[in-house]
Amino acid sequence: MSLFAELSRRNVIRMAGLYLVGAWLIVQVAETVLPAFDVPGWVLRAIIIVLALGFIPALVFSWVFEITPDGLKRDAGANAANPAGSRTARRMDNLTLAGVLVLLVVIAADRYWPRDEPPAQPAVSESPAATPANEVEATARNESTSAAKAREPGLIAVLPFRNRSARAEDAYFAEGIHDDLLTQLSKVSAFKVISRTSMMRYADSELSVPEIAAELGASVVLEGAVQRAGDQVRVNVQLIDGESDLHLWAENYDRELTTETIFSIQADIAQAVAEAMQVALSKEEADALRAGSTQNLAAYDAYLRGRLASDLTSISTEAALQGIAAYDRAIALDPGFAEAHARKARVQLLGNWLAVGPRSWREDARTSLAEAQRLAPDNLETLMAQAYEYYLGDLDYARADAVLRTILDRVPDHAEALEASGYVARRDGRFDDAFSYLERSLAVDPQATDVMIALVELLFIVRGDFAGAEAMLERARKLGADTRARAIWTAEEQGDLDTAWARVDGPLNNFVAAPARVAIKSRDPERIAHALSPEIWPQDQRSPGDFPEAYAMLQAQAMLALGRQAEATRLLDGIGKRMALRSDPYPSRWLGNAYYLPCDLPGMQGDLAGVRAAEADFIQNARRDVWGSRRMHLSLAIAFARAGDPERALHYLERLTETFGPHIYGWFSVEPGLEPLYAHPRFLAMKARYEEWLEARGND
Repeated sequence: MSLFAELSRRNVIRMAGLYLVGAWLIVQVAETVLPAFDVPGWVLRAIIIVLALGFIPALVFSWVFEITPDGLKRDAGANAANPAGSRTARRMDNLTLAGVLVLLVVIAADRYWPRDEPPAQPAVSESPAATPANEVEATARNESTSAAKAREPGLIAVLPFRNRSARAEDAYFAEGIHDDLLTQLSKVSAFKVISRTSMMRYADSELSVPEIAAELGASVVLEGAVQRAGDQVRVNVQLIDGESDLHLWAENYDRELTTETIFSIQADIAQAVAEAMQVALSKEEADALRAGSTQNLAAYDAYLRGRLASDLTSISTEAALQGIAAYDRAIALDPGFAEAHARKARVQLLGNWLAVGPRSWREDARTSLAEAQRLAPDNLETLMAQAYEYYLGDLDYARADAVLRTILDRVPDHAEALEASGYVARRDGRFDDAFSYLERSLAVDPQATDVMIALVELLFIVRGDFAGAEAMLERARKLGADTRARAIWTAEEQGDLDTAWARVDGPLNNFVAAPARVAIKSRDPERIAHALSPEIWPQDQRSPGDFPEAYAMLQAQAMLALGRQAEATRLLDGIGKRMALRSDPYPSRWLGNAYYLPCDLPGMQGDLAGVRAAEADFIQNARRDVWGSRRMHLSLAIAFARAGDPERALHYLERLTETFGPHIYGWFSVEPGLEPLYAHPRFLAMKARYEEWLEARGND
């Protein structure tokens, strides 16, 4: 007790309380103010360390010295009868009380200060008189409300990094770092990472972090900025809780600009995110993040440019050429850059598949992939390229599936691998699996419009769920996706040609023939003329890739639909002569995405022997493609109907209804080439089943 009394007399206990309160306030102020001036994170840590180290010296100082009217004196020399000690004690008590009051005010403000809330969703009318348009809007509002309520555990939203460089042209570097960070984070098995395509919609958003997190269902939000100046780089990042808006972690990196620096920063960010989400990175994951993909900064710079130029979600001829050129620069600077080889292979594969580039890209992709496999066979980028090689290059769905399962075993919530698995399952005819994979991918990346559009196609083609397809289309459109082609198809699938034509609005990248097909089905000369005009079908897109006669074929079909046989014959003769000069007139043979197939020309010419020869080639050589069989079986049916074999034509139409359901009759019932079958009993039987399906849907 004598020690306690002495500690009290010398104000040591009061000093301890006052010091702790003061230190806490200093830390709070520093944590708030320093980030506003881009002060490096180590400054705050240094302040905390200094304050901690100063605690014991402050107590020792209070024990040894005392404040008196004559100044600071050693306690041993102070007059015991002097009331200075009591006055000092009262002052310290008052200061401590004031500090505690400030502390309570700060806590109360943090807890009860009003925060911005996401705008309340309007109530959805349940009136039975609601129009289809109102139903779509109501569905969209319900989806928005659900997204705001449901948070996906472990889901990470990385906002686009701000460019703070003096040069505006350095903006691509900030975008590239953001894109690469997303890719690196997606390789961590415990993370679910929203794609760059989804996150770029928030580049200039005025929404608060909690509002963005609510829209995406994200648990945490990472935001940052990049400043590049000569050979130096500054990266500011902070991790924020998506619900409470509390800052979980922040750091400023001022480093020399090297690839080692960039990968080290990415590794630090991944580690901080993992700690905030209470998960552990494996040693392999941590090592891979820090090691990076190249040690050549110029090669990395070119690689970033390639990724941004050739976004795989919206490829075009120009974008593909720019991307390949950038990857070639990266590879020239660093031949061992495996990820550049892998990304280049994917651009070549997709460009060939969509006919936006030369056929040589198909073989070039094999070379690019082989080099990536030689350099880094287990790299996720290499594995993704290998999966697409099997899928788009070989139509070998079993092997594509096996590679994608390898990726998903390592990273179960890899959104891109889940999406690709959905596409593979769809072509393989495993439609339930396709729905499952795509819905899982959308749960990880809730604003991935490519996935939404894939689901739209499954909904109206496989399930005949046109209302659901329209609602999903509207959801994608509101997120900025170009949904025009699928909007046309959704109406066309139901045989509603007027609605389909009303949705034609300018040329459609990668789907230039879609308006012409609708116009031809409608047998309307004005629509046909407009659909074949440069306004809708640009001159430079009339002979894409492996399909030099794409435009001429549609012209001939149009003349046949209009009953202008002489003009059709003239066009078909010209096509036939040009095709005869080609060593390989059908290099793509029986691909479901082909502009025209080997049976189309003989069918329009009424050449039954030619159609039968094409069918034999189909049976012998066409690879399994259940999804693409829809296009191929219809083409064979039309060819046989035009060439005078109705029974064989009906065989292929019946296979269509068996595979996809009775609702598909609405799609092929308006085909001009099938007119010879309209009165056939088997055709009428398909029509009757379709009408029964319609009636059942109406009753539901």
